[in-house]
Amino acid sequence: NKIMNSIKNTAKFIAALCFLISSSMAYAHPVHETSISFFSGILHPFSGLDHLLVILLVGFWSAFVLKQIWVGPLAFLLGMMAGVFAGILGASLHFFEFGIAASVLGIGALLLMKKQYSAKLILTLLAMFGLFHGFAHTQLFTQANLGFSLVAQDMAGLVLATGALHFSGALLV
Repeated sequence: NKIMNSIKNTAKFIAALCFLISSSMAYAHPVHETSISFFSGILHPFSGLDHLLVILLVGFWSAFVLKQIWVGPLAFLLGMMAGVFAGILGASLHFFEFGIAASVLGIGALLLMKKQYSAKLILTLLAMFGLFHGFAHTQLFTQANLGFSLVAQDMAGLVLATGALHFSGALLV
């Protein structure tokens, strides 16, 4: 059992190291530079280290602390969709990139502190983190002035991939 744990930890370390040294992982939106579609929506959460870490950690947090796999991801996804709609409707959120970085650091810090916080506080934070990520996503839509159909397809792919990554994060527990 100790050997298996050592192998798992080594594999996780190597995977994390590969993500960190990959220059494309440092830029949050490389997939959307060329197209906006269902497929690019699916790829988006995998295209930036900030997205990938937060989304995996939301699932991990839900399973590890909240003891309910679906609660944290639901809060994040609802916040993300609220951010999308706010962005499409023209809301101005100048500090959203800071919010995305804060979401990575914030959820990591919460996990490291291992303190018990109220579920309402945690769910509110997760929804806020989702809001920042969703809002950042719509910056691409508004710059390209796209129709509803393409935006809906892209968002469907984004929600599907985000949910799958949340679940993957929960399985890490």
